[in-house]
This record gives sequence, structure tokens and C-alpha cells, in this order.
Amino acid sequence: MPALPSALTLLLPGLLTDAAIAPELARQLADQPAVRTLVSWLGAARPVQQGFDPFEAGCTSREYWWLHRAGHRPADGRIGAGLAPLLVDDARDGRPVWLADLAHVQVGRDGLVLTDSTELGTTQAESDALLAAAQPALEAHGAAARAVDPRRWRLDLPQGAARHTGTPDAVTGAALDAWWPRTPEARPWRKLINEIQMHWHESPVNVAREARGQVPVNTLWLHGGAVPWQPDWPAGRPALVAGSAPWLRALAERGGLPWQRPADAASAIRPGALVELDDLALPERTDDWRSWLDAAARLERDWFAPADAALRAGALRHLILVLPARERLVTLTLERRPALLRWLPSSRHDWKRWWLPQES
Repeated sequence: MPALPSALTLLLPGLLTDAAIAPELARQLADQPAVRTLVSWLGAARPVQQGFDPFEAGCTSREYWWLHRAGHRPADGRIGAGLAPLLVDDARDGRPVWLADLAHVQVGRDGLVLTDSTELGTTQAESDALLAAAQPALEAHGAAARAVDPRRWRLDLPQGAARHTGTPDAVTGAALDAWWPRTPEARPWRKLINEIQMHWHESPVNVAREARGQVPVNTLWLHGGAVPWQPDWPAGRPALVAGSAPWLRALAERGGLPWQRPADAASAIRPGALVELDDLALPERTDDWRSWLDAAARLERDWFAPADAALRAGALRHLILVLPARERLVTLTLERRPALLRWLPSSRHDWKRWWLPQES
């Protein structure tokens, strides 16, 4: 839907969960005086729910929302490939941007699982040594690589040698067979990564890591393939983008927009601002529900209560909450009530009916 220039938009990844604890979490949330503003919002706004397929989009619903809002419209619909050009500084040469994240794959209950690459703690020296070990395989396949940072490489690949399947955030923790089908299109990259893994077997880097109690770097996760693109914000240019992810800063600055970290609510609570508050995302992903409730209380104090005050005072006319989950996006729109109606009871509904996952 078209953006509302008078609205503050808060994106809240991790607020919705598909975990089995969701019904109990909803009960505790409703009973927490420390999050009364949030609970009031959930009960006051009618949700607009949109189904989401991470396999079709090749990314998380949170990444999809930002990329789509900024105007990325790939012909094949795999919008997640457009994230890669935002993660490198030299993505202005017109070449497809392929990125490979140093990663660890382990055997899980449902097969091979990609662990969170941000938790590997790889150093630049380790990355450089692993790259040197991979060079023979890269050269044999007509590919080249250079380190972007301690955990990520940029690759030059022959045309048709790879395809984007999913961003690292979309794939982490999921069974790899679902994301990496054994199709002819995937064969060239599978062959290359198998050869790289052979070069890394018993690598001094991994021997040292395991001696320190760290997991080995035993694979690369490839993503991207989109050419550099320019954000044009077709639904309306925001007044501000706030968020801690580095690619959000690139998204803002490449579109000529101001960016800031979501630390200063006073300057970000204003009409037209798009603000991502990711405090709930990590506790939700790791099932740390005590930390989740604590983070919700901090957001209430620092963001929700001040935003609600701005709405009541007329500094904001609309407040939009965007709640991304694994297979859905929920949008809530709250409006400032006219002065004559402000003291009358507002209509309420049972927010748990849509907040809980479908199977609950």
C-alpha cells in the first residue's frame, strides 16, 4: 500500500514467533505492566496479514520488506539476491555481486544445517589463510575471490556457474536440502565447494580453531548474483532510515537519505521515519524468552511509550507497525483519534487470535 507521509513506521523483527511457547508468551505479554503500550497497540489495530514464502523470495520477510519498499523488483522474483550489492562498497561496476560467507555446517535432526556465521568469530588472518587454501580450486573453475571482511568474500564466477537460493539469515538453522536442491543449475557451485572443502580438510586454521574449542569453517554459503541497483522508494521517500544492519545504512545513503542507528528515539520518532528495532530478533531466534521479555520492556520504555505520546499529542498522525515472521508479514496501522473521540472507549479485539501462529 502507498506509504503515509505522516506515519512513523516501526519494523519489529522477532515480535512474532512460531515457537511452541507462543501461547504462554502471549499470556505473559498480556500480563506485563512493563509493556502496556505495546499490548494496547496490538489490541487496537486491525492486522493486515500477508503470506510470505522465503524460498520464493530467497530471503527473510524482514529483508523482503526493506528491499521491496526501496524499489528492488527483480524479474525472477528472487528479491533476496538484491541484498548482496548493499553489502560491498564497490558495487557500482555493473557486475553481478556474488558473496560467499565463511560458514559451518553440522548434522541436525533434519539433515545438514547451516549455523549462524556471525557466531564463528573468524579473524582476518583465518579468512586470508582459508582463501589461500581455496585458490587452486577457484582457479581451476575460472573463479576468483577476495575478502570483504573477516567472514565474507566477494566472488567472480563464470556466467551460469551459480544461482541465488537464500540470504544467510534466511538459511541459518534450516535444513540445507530445502535451500540447496540437487538441480543441474546448482551442480557447478556444488562441485567447486566440494573441492574447496577438500582443501580445507585438516587445514591448520581449523585444527587451531578446534584446539580452542571453536567449530571449524567447513563450507561457504553463496548468495547474491544481482547487479548493483539504485533505491528509488516508489511508495514515497522516507524522511529517515534507522537501523543497526550495515546494509540498511547503504540502502539509505545510496538513495540520498539520512541514516542513524536506532539509539536516539527522540530524533527518530517523527513523521516519515522508517525505524527497525531488532532487539527481539536474537532472543526469538535462540528461544531465550526471559531476554525477549526484558527486551520488550526496554523497547516499551525507550520507543513505544514515547511514540504513543507523540501520537496522542498530534506530533504523529499515524503509526505503522510492521511485524515480520518466517512465513508472514503483519502490518498494523494506528491513527490519532479526533479530539472529540479521544475520551471515549476505543474498540478492542483479541490480538492473540492473529499473533499466535496458525497451528496454535
